[in-house]
Amino acid sequence: MDSRKRDRLRTGVKYCLVGLGLAVLYVVLDFAVDFRPAQIRDSYRFEVRTLPEDQAGILRQDNLSILVIRRSAVTIARLQMTDARLQDPQSRHSNQPSFAANPLRSKYPEFFVSYALGTEFGCALEAVEFELREICGSARYDFAGRALVGDQQFQNLAIPDYNFSGDFSTLTIRP
Repeated sequence: MDSRKRDRLRTGVKYCLVGLGLAVLYVVLDFAVDFRPAQIRDSYRFEVRTLPEDQAGILRQDNLSILVIRRSAVTIARLQMTDARLQDPQSRHSNQPSFAANPLRSKYPEFFVSYALGTEFGCALEAVEFELREICGSARYDFAGRALVGDQQFQNLAIPDYNFSGDFSTLTIRP
């Protein structure tokens, strides 16, 4: 009787070790090989309609949401002035390509492009009176995606690697 229990215990341990080995193999393969479909790696192209000045537009494709703002000359001038309400005015702690390391945080002064997710809870953004705010939190941003001073510290909005066509009708995002 004692030997049967011991045999069952050995068999159980062997099955557990095989299961553990398969789990480790799965995790290693999952990190080593990218199983995503090929179209995920391609650039995303968005048709940019004529956006009214100082209005935020959200462009969506697959699971990617992009915020685009066409800024007026008055808004551009206001954003270039130093503002004490900003948490990170120089964008030193921001997630952005090198071309966005300027007060407007954009490649082209007239257009601001960012991911359409806030940095407090990662919720969607909405435009309210020349500001952006996260709909499920207290994070607020100016039209350059810079976090405004509030009760908590937030990062500036993340800027993707992007480019416009020559006539600004097509926006290309490279994830």
